[in-house]
Parts: sequence; C-alpha cells; structure tokens
Amino acid sequence: MRKLVMFFAVCALVALPAFLATSTAAAQKARVAPLRLKSGAVVPNKENSISAAPMPEAESKMQGYYLVQFKGAVRDAWKQQLTDAGAEIIAYVPDLAFKVRMTGSQALSVAKLQNVTWVGSFLPAYKLDVNLKRGDSAAYTVRVEQGANVDAAIAAINATGAQVTDADEDMLRVAASGAQVDAIARVTAVAWIENYTLPEKHNEYGGGGIMGANIANANGYDGSSQIAAVADTGLGDGTPGGAHPDIPAARIVNIFNWAGKTDVCFTKIFDDGAVDADSAHGTHTSGSVLSDGGPSGEGKGVAPAARLVFQATENYAKINPLCVDAGEPTEGYFLTGLPANLQRLYAQAYKQGARVHSNSWGAAVDGDYNSNSAQTDTYAWKKKDLTITFSAGNSGVDANNDGIVDFGSLGAPATAKNVITVGASENDRQGHWECDSNLTYTSHDLYQTGQTCNSMGGQNVLGTAGSRWGFTRNPLKDDVTAGNQEQMAPFSSRGPVDDGRIKPDVVAPGTWILSASGNLYQEGYGDPKNPRVNDYAWDGWGMPLNEYYKYMGGTSMSNPLVAGAATVVRDYYQKAHALNASSALVKATLINSAIDLLDENNDGANDNRYPIPNNHEGWGRVNVADATDGTRQYVDETTGISTKNRRNYQYTLSGGQPFKVSLVWTDYPSTEIAARNLVNNLNLLVISPSGVKYKGNVFVNGWSKTGGKADAVNNVENVYIQSAEAGTWTVRVIGKNVPMGPQPFALVVKGP
Repeated sequence: MRKLVMFFAVCALVALPAFLATSTAAAQKARVAPLRLKSGAVVPNKENSISAAPMPEAESKMQGYYLVQFKGAVRDAWKQQLTDAGAEIIAYVPDLAFKVRMTGSQALSVAKLQNVTWVGSFLPAYKLDVNLKRGDSAAYTVRVEQGANVDAAIAAINATGAQVTDADEDMLRVAASGAQVDAIARVTAVAWIENYTLPEKHNEYGGGGIMGANIANANGYDGSSQIAAVADTGLGDGTPGGAHPDIPAARIVNIFNWAGKTDVCFTKIFDDGAVDADSAHGTHTSGSVLSDGGPSGEGKGVAPAARLVFQATENYAKINPLCVDAGEPTEGYFLTGLPANLQRLYAQAYKQGARVHSNSWGAAVDGDYNSNSAQTDTYAWKKKDLTITFSAGNSGVDANNDGIVDFGSLGAPATAKNVITVGASENDRQGHWECDSNLTYTSHDLYQTGQTCNSMGGQNVLGTAGSRWGFTRNPLKDDVTAGNQEQMAPFSSRGPVDDGRIKPDVVAPGTWILSASGNLYQEGYGDPKNPRVNDYAWDGWGMPLNEYYKYMGGTSMSNPLVAGAATVVRDYYQKAHALNASSALVKATLINSAIDLLDENNDGANDNRYPIPNNHEGWGRVNVADATDGTRQYVDETTGISTKNRRNYQYTLSGGQPFKVSLVWTDYPSTEIAARNLVNNLNLLVISPSGVKYKGNVFVNGWSKTGGKADAVNNVENVYIQSAEAGTWTVRVIGKNVPMGPQPFALVVKGP
C-alpha cells in the first residue's frame, strides 16, 4: 500500500480557471519544455492556457493556484518580477516552472511578463497520485497548501463526505471513498493526495572490520564530539539506566516516547512508554550506531563514544483493515508514534543537539517520492548540518526469475534526495556465528527448526537466499546469506527512484549483524513472557550469542552502521578541522571513500559484473577508515551559487594515481506532484591538464569517461579518473538551473 500525505491550503470548493498563455512573440518562438508531473506530462500551448477562454470577473478577483513557466534556466531577476506582480511562489515544478498563488487578474498580468512563456491553472488532477486506491473506502494522506487555513480545509474535506481522522500541522489522514477523493482534490487548499502506507521496521523476518571502523576509532575518531539520534521501536527498559550495559546512562542525552494518536488506521493504541518489548529492534540499531562493546568487545558500534538521543515510536495497537494489505495482521506491535509530519521528529532530535538521525523504517512504495520524502528533504534543507540516514527497505525480489534482483523496490522516505539511503551487503564474520550453548529450547528460526544451539554444534545455521527468502533461481537460490563481503543481500531494496535517481547511495553489512539485545521477555534467561502477547521477545536471526547480544538482518541493520559512520566522519571534521560539517560534506565523504563491491550478482566470481554506479549498491560499501584518513581535500560551500554561476578549483597531481571528485548538495525540497524531483541543478565538470573534459556521473566500468550528457537528475555527481594525468586539474561546479537558490554544496577530492 502507498502512504498518501496531503496538504490543504485553500478551504472552499471552487471551479478552477483554465490555463494561461502569454501572447508575446518571444513566447511563440521559445522552445516548449514539458511540465513533468506525476499525473502525466503537460505540454504548454495556447489551448491549455488561461487565454483559451475569457475569465469571469469573479474568478479574476479570487486567489487560486497556477503554474508559471519561464523561457529558460530561471534567473533571480525573473523570480523577482513574478513576486512583484503579486504572485507567491509555492514550489518549483520541472521543467522551468513554478507553482504560485495569485488572483486571476494577477495571473493575466504575469502571462505578459517578458520571460514568461506560459501560465496555466493548477488542476485538481495534478493533486492525485497515479497509484491511488479507488475502492469503496481507503485511508489517504493529504497535504494542505502552505499558508492555508488548515481548519477550513478540514471542514471542506469533511463536507465531501470524507472524514479527517488526524491532523498534524499541514498533514492530514483521511478516510474516503474513491469518488470522495475526486471531490477532495477540488478543494482549493488541498495540495496533494496519496495512499496511506503503514510504515514498518526494516529488519528481515559487523561493521568494525568490514567497514574499517576499528581503524578510525584507533585514530581517535570515535564519535565523542557528536550526538546521534535513533528513531525506532524502544530502548531496553525505556530508561537511561536500563538501556543496555554497553550504552551507559552517561552517554544518553534523552529518551522520548512517541505514542501516537488513534485515527482511521490505529483504532486503539496501548502506550507502553519507551520500552523495547517485542523485537529489541531499537536497542539493536542503537548498539550498531554507538555501543562501546563492553569488556568483551562484542557488538561494538561504529561510533562507540558518541552520545544518544532516542525516540521510541512502537506500541501495541489495533489497526483498521483499510490500512493494511489483505492478509496482513491487524493487531500487534506497530510504529504508531511516527508523526504524519516527520519534521517534528527531526526537530526534536536537532534541538537536543543531534546532528545525525538514524531511521531503520519506511513504507513500501516501490521507488515513489511521497510526502514523507518531501518532508524529510524540507527539514534537511532547513538544517543543512543534520545528516539523516534511512534504510532502503527489504523488498528485493526476483519477480521475473532470472537470478538477478529486480530494480525499483525502494521504500520511502529512503527516496528522499537529501538523505543517505543505505542498502544491505553481506556480512562476513570469518566463520563466527556462535550461539549460546546454555540455551536448551529449540530455535524459533524457521531455518533451524527443531534444533538447539548444541545440536547445531554451537554455531547458527546461516541458510541460503532460497531457503530464507524464497529465491528460486541461481545464483541467488543457493547463495549463503553471509560470508562474502563483496555480495549484496538479495532482500535489499534496489533503486532507482521513480525519477531515475541512483539509489541506494551506499551499502553496509546487513546480514547476521551482532548487536545489543533488549533486556525484556528473553526466553531462557529467567524473564517472564510478555503479558501483552503471552510470548517471549523475538530471538532475531537464529539463536542469540548470550543475553546481551543477538543477530539480526535487514537494511534496518545496515542503516545504523552508516549512521555510525556519519557520526565518526562528523567527529573527524570537528577534531581535525574544527568544522561543523554539513550533511552534504558528510555524504560526499562517505561516497568518495566507498568501495565498489565485486560480486553484486552473488555468483561467487567476484568479477564486478555491475561496477559503480548502479542501483544495487549505489556508490559502494562504506569504508570509515578511508573516509577519515586525512588524505582528502574538501570544500564546504555554505554561500552557494545561482543560475549560470560557477566555481573553479585547481589541484596539482603527480600523475599515475586515481583522482576522485565528489559533488553533493542538499537540494531544495521537491513537491510531490513532480515527476522529476531535482530542483536546483548543479553540474560537475573536471578538466585535465591537457584539456580533456569529464562530466559528472558519466561512467564506464566503474570509471569516468569523456563525452556523455550532463546529469539533470541526481544531486550527487562524481568524476573518478583511474590514472590521472600529471599536472594541474580544474574542478568546476556550475549552476545550470538554480530556481530556488542560492545553492550550497560540498566537494570532496581524493588524489592530490
């Protein structure tokens, strides 16, 4: 199911005016660029403009929403002319257009501006996600237009016969029929409507060695200058003193309980506070970020000296069947506390000092950029020093049975531009998969049925992708679930995002990850059963190592390893350069230092059949040691550039070695209606001493090549030269089209 979030701005039900077109000669000659909307491409012309029919006098005085398209890359002066004419800019719409609020008469005036080629009404059809359910009744997410009267919008929606069951600032949860959805779209204040999709944990049913965290920690980069936030199920017994022995109270800044509210989906919530009662998912992910490993060193996190802000979001609840797919449970433990407006979640952590925010959850939307994605990008734009990480999801499948995991299965908000989206590679503990031989009960793992730890020889049975996840075609079917760090986990969701963006950004180990276990309701350790469900807490994968550590898998487990890595990278910049690093710089550093996996198709050949960049691994597996070894130069540009501006940087190389350049920018948030989500388009151009030019993201066999087209989709651009020419290289950052600038950026260079 897809999660719909709609924002309502105007409250009355009105007929929307027709499209506007300019009558200037310049507009007639200008190249016509399509409007790339999710509802379908719109080609501006006279027939779909406002001048196609006379405008009634009442309409000319009424405020409404319009699309205004310019003749080319947007200049600041053109935007100023637009606002001077009385228009309020709401959002950028590709290509070369803005959604604005103004009266009909103002729209007619705007259509006559010299650089405007077309003006048209913002139609109700543009507000509807193409995947909307159209049954008798369903749950939807609705966003209200910014600046609109939310109470009036709610009244107008309820007047259609639909029911608004929850309002979180401009985000609404609505129960409606398919026919009522069309009426809701005609409410002027409504900006967007999508299916509600239940968010879920991304655990499936070690970072120290593989990612190089031990080396970074030994060099003094252990996160001690940083605070990381984790939004997850719960933490230990819900108190700082009872979190976990390896996460002492002295390193816990705060624990917040987000219980949530009853609405059309959650009909009853049993608030249990911040305890981790069911799966120990939140305790496990927190341990991967910052556990100190205790005396044994087991389950040590990537940033073992960082401090923690924890946001507990899981509770036992009853769910309306409208909000889940057929056959899914309607009672159990769910993430009830995640707010409809995610910006509140991020803001709470930020105010507590957190500058990394880890999220191992999401909604299965098959690559869609939805309202949660847009909210996340919005907060990242507001607070450019907050690095937000998200698990990619566990929806990897081989539907066509060709032995290769299919593309297009990303969850949301992992589809956001400004987060680090994390996929799962295989773990390799060098044969160490020990379980607790003192446990006498038989394993609850379906792939170890009827066996005790002793009967398995004291080692967990790993199983294959075929036995665990139902893959039926080799090389996936017989691929062991761990043991080769060059392989992807088959369950890991693949990119791209629907608009073509490369995702995930990076990967980290996500199978058989050993980390902190919860301290409640554990079987075999003297605990009682959970009275809510009359059962013990989940064992994780296989059987636990002991009462303090257990194995889990999923992109839920790979994500906190990267969140820990981001924390260590921030720690490095703080200690080595006295810099409060932007999220763009952290992301660029992790991408620039990532390692290309050699066996993405899991056939055991390690032949790099799918070199970077690709939508299995993105830009590779995170390498914390390399990211913090001090060999990179960087630019953390906070002022930014505008359309047609450029910045040049020069680097002198001795030659014969790789030269890697990464450009990342925290882009202005997109609107859900857009089919292409990049707003501010920067281009990376790298010029050799002899004048050879390399454009960003033009790759063959894992290295840059000449030619190709400039990237107009991604807000990550790389140029990797395998063997650089000796001499002075020029790295150029170009503001191709920056409609919502100026645009800050980060540049990371390896090679000089």
